[in-house]
Amino acid sequence: MIKNKKLDDEVFAGQRKEVLSMWHTGKDVDLEEAVKYHKSFPEDKNVVRKLRRAKVTGEIFCVTGMGKSTVEEQIELLQHVEKEGEAEMLAISPDSLSRVNRFEEVQKHMEESIKTGKSKLNGVPVVNAGVSGVRRIVESVKSPICLRGGMPDGRLLSEILFASGVTYYAPDLFMDFWQHSAKTPYDYVVQTHQYVGRLMGYYEENGVPLMAAFQGFYGAGIPPSLQSASLMVSALLLAEQGAKNFSLHCTGHGNLLQDVATATSRENVLRHYTDKFGYKDIEIFKSASFTLMQYPVDFAPSLAVLFMNTLMAKLEGATASDIRTMAEAKAIPTKENLADTYKIAKTMQNFIQHQMIEVDREELALQTSMQEKETIAIVDKVLEFGDGDILTGAAKAIEAGILDNPFAANRAAAGKVLGVKDSEGAIRYFNTGNLPFSKEIVDYHKEKIAQREKKQGIKVGYETLVNDLYAVSKGRLV
Repeated sequence: MIKNKKLDDEVFAGQRKEVLSMWHTGKDVDLEEAVKYHKSFPEDKNVVRKLRRAKVTGEIFCVTGMGKSTVEEQIELLQHVEKEGEAEMLAISPDSLSRVNRFEEVQKHMEESIKTGKSKLNGVPVVNAGVSGVRRIVESVKSPICLRGGMPDGRLLSEILFASGVTYYAPDLFMDFWQHSAKTPYDYVVQTHQYVGRLMGYYEENGVPLMAAFQGFYGAGIPPSLQSASLMVSALLLAEQGAKNFSLHCTGHGNLLQDVATATSRENVLRHYTDKFGYKDIEIFKSASFTLMQYPVDFAPSLAVLFMNTLMAKLEGATASDIRTMAEAKAIPTKENLADTYKIAKTMQNFIQHQMIEVDREELALQTSMQEKETIAIVDKVLEFGDGDILTGAAKAIEAGILDNPFAANRAAAGKVLGVKDSEGAIRYFNTGNLPFSKEIVDYHKEKIAQREKKQGIKVGYETLVNDLYAVSKGRLV
């Protein structure tokens, strides 16, 4: 049975032998040498250290995924975005074949890309490029590099990444379980993520801070407390394995008050549970993005979404803003698209960095309190199912629909919980499914939905829900 227990050194060492043999580049990973390599870099080359500075200065560093088939193409792309886009934090995205560990196929496409001069993969083949290849990418730019993208089994990929000098990864248990596979069992994803967490713990123990990021699942149309609850499971898994720096990602819906309440409650609840289980040395960072079911096709609304993303990050106290390019809905962004997007976001951030911008404090306190009650109700039920063990309880909670996701790719989801916007664009529970909510919580959401019905003269139903999902892509919030 899965337990939330730290892997002992002997078990971890045995698993590493198996993992590093998955592809021949694994033999080049040397943990002691990798630690020394990290320590040779200036502080600003490490994501954790750079974002610690941002907490003090109020800076917001933008990031978005970028991936090419060959090391040379990737270097050209990152150097252009860093120079022309004035980027100060960069990211690479793994290709879709690498995300399912199909390394032989990746190799064929890499070789074809080199021969033809055209990318045949939709991302960076991290494992096939190996430590030497990824280090060339890392050393080609001044900015720290993040790995943006997840997979059910990122064990070998994380070994290559960290040994290459990358200091940010997203071992996001529920994102990788819910969204990145239709059939992968929960227990398997837990085991692979415990491995990655333990690997991150090794680097932490040896003086190299690494950032672990997670958001739970794609948040479009889903009330944020449900996402927060799944995020807590990921966090406690990683904390047990020794990870110490957590980036809590808030996928905002556009109602700025609710988005700030989400970020605030998420940090408060995570601190509640890390304290409860004795993880006292966790440092929490926040990142933000505007969650969309569909990106706007036209330039003007895409620009507005980019501005909103930056404003969300500012109000939430985030140090990172996960942005999308203005070309996202039409095609794979070019290096020029990416550079322009970074520069626009940076300009917006410069405008608001030193300004005091607030939302209604009284309403913020109410919404923060309600989200905390909702999240704790779910997580406490998960712990009850597991007799105090969060991972054991989560397995049972998935079966019971206590941890749910209406838009999951994985068939294990009950899919009963549904959300709909209120009259101000905040996401409310339209159907609470099997969630263990009190009457106070249920009535609160019903009242918010009733206010929309009264204000707009409509009866909220499934058609409303679907329309809400695509509202932002059509240039409106509700």
